[in-house]
This record gives sequence, structure tokens and C-alpha cells, in this order.
Amino acid sequence: MENHIPQFKSKQNADNCTECGVCYFICPETEIIMDKLNEFYCVEDEVGKWVDVFAAKTTQEDIQKIAQDGGIVTTILKYLFDKHKIDAAIVSEYNEKLETEPKIIFEKEELLKSSGTRYSISSQVLPLKDLYNIPLEVQEEKGIYDIDQLRIAIVATPCQVRAIQKMKFLNVKPAHVVKYIISLFCFENFDHDKLYEILEKETNVKPVDIKETYIKKNFFIVTKDNREIEVNIKKLDPSVRSTCHECDEFTGRFSDISVGSSGAPKGHSMVITRNEKGRKLINELISQNYIEQYVVPDDKSIEWTDGKVKLFKRMISLKSKK
Repeated sequence: MENHIPQFKSKQNADNCTECGVCYFICPETEIIMDKLNEFYCVEDEVGKWVDVFAAKTTQEDIQKIAQDGGIVTTILKYLFDKHKIDAAIVSEYNEKLETEPKIIFEKEELLKSSGTRYSISSQVLPLKDLYNIPLEVQEEKGIYDIDQLRIAIVATPCQVRAIQKMKFLNVKPAHVVKYIISLFCFENFDHDKLYEILEKETNVKPVDIKETYIKKNFFIVTKDNREIEVNIKKLDPSVRSTCHECDEFTGRFSDISVGSSGAPKGHSMVITRNEKGRKLINELISQNYIEQYVVPDDKSIEWTDGKVKLFKRMISLKSKK
């Protein structure tokens, strides 16, 4: 984007442009159809429509071992695969350089590689175009030969969720194959190269020696020899993506289910269900013991929920003031 106008990445892109305007309409930064989108998804405030707000954690031992918080997103995807509700999922993974990359997975056994939180963004929408070329082994094993047969779950940031829902609203293919949209809470995201350049400067740890990263008020790195080093998160401001400074999203108001750590008890994740599809899915996970809901005393439940919604609104307000 340049002055809120989409720019071509290459001359080839420019030469192939039909001037249809779709890229502008579905871009998460543009506002031209937002009033219609808000009305369609019953969004009336900055948090968006919600049905339930609660905390939960996975009961799956293999996920518990590697989960950063409650392991909810990985468990949701595992359940969807187990119950044959999806054929594939779009997730993100680290490559050998700790760069975040989108990945289409067709088997639940691949899920554990994508578990955990990453703080540099990957282009979760781009793999949709790859669905037109279904791998031969998937065709043979699953009997799926055409994109219209696919049922996809996608895990994305709020801005990416907005783009996907714009595509669905405008009937832009192949968004029609996306059956479940899970949004991650996102306060801001970092440019990969700038982030690791600053981290190396602040900690004297090379990116290749970092095992994991996480945010708990400040930014933490865990080295491969299990040293934990804290970095003042303000030091990372130069690496924040420019578009994040203008984003008014935090929880992903256009998703089916939103998941994040902010406001969650230790070892849990906050879960927001936003429609009947999301509510039904989460209730199935609870009733079939895939996840365990955090218990709040009955006389405190309304106060507890209201407190979490107010927290989300404060987080969004802080974003807007940045």
C-alpha cells in the first residue's frame, strides 16, 4: 500500500491486471465495504459480536507438551480433522531461519509443527490459490479431485480474517472453501529481519540460537541451551510493521472463534465464540473432553465475562493511541 492505494509487486503483476478492483475491495486496510461487512456480521463495537467469552485449556497430552498457552487452536484443528469436518487447514510454521511461513496441511499429524505463537506475520491468505493444485497423494488418499470438494479451516490474524471475510462477502473464489475461521489475538506484528536484528543487538544471541519467543508484558527469548532472556518490548518498536500502527483490530471480530492469551489464567487461553457455528464447535470440544473450560463461580461469571470484554476494549484503545 502507498497512500492507501494498493501497489503492484512486479511489472508482471501490473501487466496481468484487469483493473477489476477486487484487490482494493478485499484489502484489510480499505474501508469501502466495511459498513456493509459490519452490518452483515452484526459488528456494533470494537470487540465485535460475541456469544461466549471464557478461558480454556487443552486436555490432549501431546499438545500440552508444546503449547505456549492453552493449546486451544491446535486442539480445535485436531478435533476438526478427527471428526472429518475439514480436509485441510492453513496454519503457519517456522522455517530453518525462524521466518514464519504459511502452510497447507492435509493431515492432523502435521499440526504439532504449527503449534505456538509467532510474532512475524505470514501471508495466510496466499495459500488459498494453491488449493487449485491438489497434491496427487491427497487426491488418491482422500478422493478429492476438485477445489469445490475441499473444506478448509484457516488460522489467521485479525487483518487477514478481515480480508477472507471480504472475499466471502463478495463471493470471491476460492474463499468459498473456507468453512472455519479462527482468529488469533494480535496487538501488533513485527518485520522478521528487523525484529531479529534488534534481538541480536540487545541480547548478543544469534537468531540461529533461539529456540522460541514469547510475550508476557515484555518480549522473551529462550535459547537452545535453555537460557531465558527478557527484552523491553519498547525496544522492538522500530520493527513493528507500519500497517499495525493504523489497525483497530485486536481479537478478530469477523472470525468464527477468536483465541488469545490476553486476560487468560496461567496455562489457559481466552476463547471468544462469535456465531452459532463457533459456539457449537467449542461446545463439542468441551463435551467430548478435547478441551477443559476454566471454572468461574456462578455468582462471579457475569462480572468475570464483563471484565474480560472491558480488557479487550482497553487493549484496542491502546492500539488506537499508538
